[in-house]
Amino acid sequence: MRIIGGEFRGRRLKTLKSVKMRPTPMRVKEALFNILGNRVVGASFLDLYAGSGQIGIEALSRGAKEVIFIDNHPSAIRLIRTNLGFLHPEEGLKIPRNNVLKAIGNLSKEKKRFDIIFLDPPYESRLVKNTLQALAKSDILKITTLVIAEHHKSLNLDKEIGSLIQIRQERYGDTVLTFYKKIVGE
Repeated sequence: MRIIGGEFRGRRLKTLKSVKMRPTPMRVKEALFNILGNRVVGASFLDLYAGSGQIGIEALSRGAKEVIFIDNHPSAIRLIRTNLGFLHPEEGLKIPRNNVLKAIGNLSKEKKRFDIIFLDPPYESRLVKNTLQALAKSDILKITTLVIAEHHKSLNLDKEIGSLIQIRQERYGDTVLTFYKKIVGE
């Protein structure tokens, strides 16, 4: 696994050899960041179920001003810290260990808002829908926030989830990226 674009392009990242941790395939990551384009530059980016941190680190490499990585597993937090070891500690880089649904509530209380939110929970769980519902109810979305859910092709997500409306969906083999935005007026 490596960073594919931006300032840190080519740098290798470590991953855990675990059934529970399934890194986003390179072609899916490349497609995601091609879709996002320059939207990442200067963005505040939230990486939920961050795993190895590869998506948030890719966002940093491509110019995101702030990235918050959320994961509940101690091994994932250690791995993210290891993968970020080449960076100097900077403002705008946080790696709290927390349950994602609780973290969304905490971020709302802190009045944090994000430009891009990426979530990639374990495929066999119901966490994609639960997380999208929590995001829709939260205060961490701007009117322009883009929410991207990575999930298995067998999961059919609703076109509308609370204050979120699906605007795009792309399939890459068994992996699907579903894009949501806040419904105007919500």
